[in-house]
Amino acid sequence: MKWKLYWLVLLILPILVLAAFMGRDSSYTAYQNAREQIILRKVSHKLLLAAGDSSSRVPGIKQLSATEFLLPLETAISFHPDSLVKTINQIIQDHGLSTRYVVNVLEQPGNNIVFGYAMAGSEQENIIPCLGREQPKAKYAVLIRWEPETKAGTAFWMAGGILILSIAAGLYWKRSREHSSKELSPSTNEEELKTGISIGQYKFFAEQQELQFGETILSLTGKETRLLQIFGTSINELIDRKRLQKEVWEDEGVIVGRSLDMYISKLRKKLEMDPMVHLINVHGKGYKLEVLS
Repeated sequence: MKWKLYWLVLLILPILVLAAFMGRDSSYTAYQNAREQIILRKVSHKLLLAAGDSSSRVPGIKQLSATEFLLPLETAISFHPDSLVKTINQIIQDHGLSTRYVVNVLEQPGNNIVFGYAMAGSEQENIIPCLGREQPKAKYAVLIRWEPETKAGTAFWMAGGILILSIAAGLYWKRSREHSSKELSPSTNEEELKTGISIGQYKFFAEQQELQFGETILSLTGKETRLLQIFGTSINELIDRKRLQKEVWEDEGVIVGRSLDMYISKLRKKLEMDPMVHLINVHGKGYKLEVLS
């Protein structure tokens, strides 16, 4: 039941993340567009100043789409392409806008393109033709197009990535549990799995990772379960430290001696309710699960 619930959470989590991301993205996009319009008004202002016009009104920005903005200029001006490119690029860089965009200067009326260039984020990819040719005085509008952002695609891949990572983590966790609790020693048979292994007055259920003493049920970790499997099938026998370390920790790549001692100590405390059961340390050799008759 717990495992089914875990998988249900794995399936629901990416959906919630996607919904939260899309909800946040909608609000963020509205804010970002408003901010871009304010910044682009600064572009209109600077272009007018460069043309010697410090008194004309700076018209409002027209947003044509999510990535297109039109900057109309109400008065006729002349401009130098080199100066225009430098002005627009400087403002965009100063305010952290996209470094990938296309600019077209349109002559009004008619919207004929008299100058244009494309910025791709690097000097090698930038396309800036017709520099050095000053444009005559006329009424212009500047059209700026940002490179479209695949925001929905980003959200989809983010949710998919979370799902894949969650599934991978779940499979690893399940495999670790199976390795610890279900990969039994040769002497553990099917009957013992169902009825439990008797250890004095205890009953040890490896599949459930439980140790039962009368009505008391003690939960075991994966490593505690694997250790008790080894001891439970070799009662009153000395088990070498190296064998315990190898069989319980070898998949983790790193074996720490103190880890074994720590888990032995935990098991010893859980076996204290039966005075006839002792998990003893044989110095320099290993451990023995001693059950007195």
